[in-house]
Amino acid sequence: MEVPGASSRRYVIGFWIAATAIGLTVRVLLVPLGPKYGYDADHDDFVRWGIQATDEGLTTLYDHPPARRDMRSWINGQWRTRQRDYDRLCNYPPLSTYLLYLSGGVFKSVSEDRLINTTTARFIFEIWGLMADFLLAWGCASLVAKFRSNQAARWTYLVVLLAPPFWWDSSIWGQMDSVVLAPAVWMVRFISDRRWVLAGIFYGLTASIKPQAVLFLPLWALVLVRTRPIYKPMISLAIAGTVLFVIALPFTFASGLTWWRASYVANLFEAYSGQTTLMAMNIWYVDLLLTDSATSRALWCGTPKDTWGNLFLLVGLGVPFVWMAWRWRRDSRAYVLYAGLSLLAFVMLPTRVHDRYLILPLPFLIVAAMIWVRFWPGVVLLIVVALFQITWPVWRQVQPGTWPYIKRNTIHRYEYLVDQLPPEKRSTVLSETEFVNKRRERYLALRHKTIAYEWLFTCLALAGALGAAVAFCKTTPEITWHEPVEHANQSRQARRTRQKQEKKKNKKR
Repeated sequence: MEVPGASSRRYVIGFWIAATAIGLTVRVLLVPLGPKYGYDADHDDFVRWGIQATDEGLTTLYDHPPARRDMRSWINGQWRTRQRDYDRLCNYPPLSTYLLYLSGGVFKSVSEDRLINTTTARFIFEIWGLMADFLLAWGCASLVAKFRSNQAARWTYLVVLLAPPFWWDSSIWGQMDSVVLAPAVWMVRFISDRRWVLAGIFYGLTASIKPQAVLFLPLWALVLVRTRPIYKPMISLAIAGTVLFVIALPFTFASGLTWWRASYVANLFEAYSGQTTLMAMNIWYVDLLLTDSATSRALWCGTPKDTWGNLFLLVGLGVPFVWMAWRWRRDSRAYVLYAGLSLLAFVMLPTRVHDRYLILPLPFLIVAAMIWVRFWPGVVLLIVVALFQITWPVWRQVQPGTWPYIKRNTIHRYEYLVDQLPPEKRSTVLSETEFVNKRRERYLALRHKTIAYEWLFTCLALAGALGAAVAFCKTTPEITWHEPVEHANQSRQARRTRQKQEKKKNKKR
């Protein structure tokens, strides 16, 4: 005789196993495509940092850039071995360097030449992102289980595992966005449960992996406003800071706060400070397509575009913040909503946004869509756009807004070529203006090949963000008053009783 519920339990266990197997299979099959279709520059940085950590010592990563190494690259239809002509100082926080150190040690033991951008190198250095994909999907499923149902949680797990931006980012590009998102999602889970110690620990882990952890500070501000007593989330933030600085202690003892300057100050305030957008299809990509200029210091109505971006961001963060703090006082789903909306605002409104950053709000928006169906149209558009953005190494011919750099390099090349010619032949070559014009024509021809797609997906990105905003406006909390429902009803009844008693007294008088 079968135990009641046994078949249901077998189905649930089978679903989780099948979903995990499918997600794992997809990723394992895609990793070998990374050397050809991925972005080898970032992979080169990761592997060289790992080699530097194992060969020179972990604490040297923030002292100087790593030595150059041979790398395989797919160029003009064939494999070539070259060395990348760029040296980058490690700009990831300490916990990421520990992961790179472990990968570097494994790579050293299995590869004699340690050639970069091979399938072996990709597997070894991408393993952290691949594992984090499953922790991320599990965290999203946990949030949906809390706020909706276990059945919806199972489907959430599968959706996150199979959403193309996540597996392309981890398996083919080889990035660590899932590594930072996995603890961030669990942080939100623990915040919603008011488990402040765990929330602080996981925020500290998030901050120790990538500097994008600062994007969750508006969410923590909402937590502080909504939570009483306030000292509990304050202690949680103190725990997060302690976790970050304890993890960084070896680097602090070795070279002070160089790790902080390299991973936080440089990334947040110095890198790419002069550009409106770095292939992120947001409002600034519209400006880029119209002007073919990515200079963020250019003026709009006498004000730099950077300033306009900060103003847009302030409004985009502030309006929903006030609404959530006032209207959603007792509904902990507010944390999921505001996490997704605030991260989306960081992607769509300010300048200097990277292409991959659209991945950051996606887990929270997917969770919101699993709780409220009205979010799905916007989320689907954003998933499509995110995939298009992070696959630009495959389809992009030339980056928009780069003509000033191309022109400068073209002039330098022209002067070099002319200098190599005998004096008597120099009068027979094209003039500098003609030479530059020909290069300009080629630039415009290459831009023409993809500009229609860029307009299309930029419009889809804006439509997806607008759809998410409209869905947010239509979503209401389960409890809108700051008191529990029972207490609120009792308060209303007490007021009515007092009003009746006052009316009776007035009649007697």
